[in-house]
Amino acid sequence: MEISTSTNICAFQRGRDRLPPEFSIRACAEAGYRVLDINFCMAMNPESPMRGKDWEAYVRSLGTLAGELGIRFNQSHLPYYDVGADRGTPKAALMEELIQRSVIGTAMLGARWAVTHPFTVGDAGEDFTVSRQANLDYYASHVETAQRYGIGIALENDFEYLGGPRRRVYCAAIPELIDLCDAFHDPEHMGVCYDFGHANLTGGFHRQNLNQIGSRLKAIHVQDNHGQADEHLLPFFGSIDWREAMTGLAESGYAGDLTFEIQEFGRYLPKDLKYLAVRDSLLVGERLIRYYQEAVDSLPTASV
Repeated sequence: MEISTSTNICAFQRGRDRLPPEFSIRACAEAGYRVLDINFCMAMNPESPMRGKDWEAYVRSLGTLAGELGIRFNQSHLPYYDVGADRGTPKAALMEELIQRSVIGTAMLGARWAVTHPFTVGDAGEDFTVSRQANLDYYASHVETAQRYGIGIALENDFEYLGGPRRRVYCAAIPELIDLCDAFHDPEHMGVCYDFGHANLTGGFHRQNLNQIGSRLKAIHVQDNHGQADEHLLPFFGSIDWREAMTGLAESGYAGDLTFEIQEFGRYLPKDLKYLAVRDSLLVGERLIRYYQEAVDSLPTASV
């Protein structure tokens, strides 16, 4: 297991402007990272090179930069939108093109898994059989593309927003996510990404969740919060019990990298101090891997 982080770690600033992934790649390499998650959500920004006709050259340039700095990419995050609400609109057509490009870009950069979100059909109310079928129909084509390019799609556990009228969200419950993943009958190209922060917003229960997910687990998003909002903080700055969480990760049999998704942690740091968030994340990552290894070492021999 190596420490990894999303290329959005230095992207966010005060206001709406974003720093490009090249900035994060360089900052992470200088701090000592050797593995990164390429965050294609950058394509959601109107000025992103992923929207231009030379997007493939841009992806290749990111790969060249990473190679020069000794960085490999382990996973990606695809752009996303409200599929249930926006299907058939010009926005959906644009987003589908960007998602397609990002799936291909994931393969171009040598990453194995592309993370994305299931969606909820809002006007179906509590009848999640509708959302289940809609996700099966929608993701079928993306799984076909993933198969063609030799990567997999990892569906992420969601959460339900607090405040206002209660609205159930499909795949906020881990059994729903497992059922959806299994319904594709393709473990080589369909798996699960476990987001610890999202799970904290649905009660935690990381050991139970991860033991249920088991071998379906292909990617993780390591982030913290205080159980009230999706804060994307560095671990130990929220309320998650990280020793318990890493024990669950070890028990699940997960053998991938420990990948942070902590873009909000250093949002308000000035550009020349962004390295502080990167540096501190490596120190925290070392502690989490120690917890993980201690849990692995305590497992019965038959479970290792």
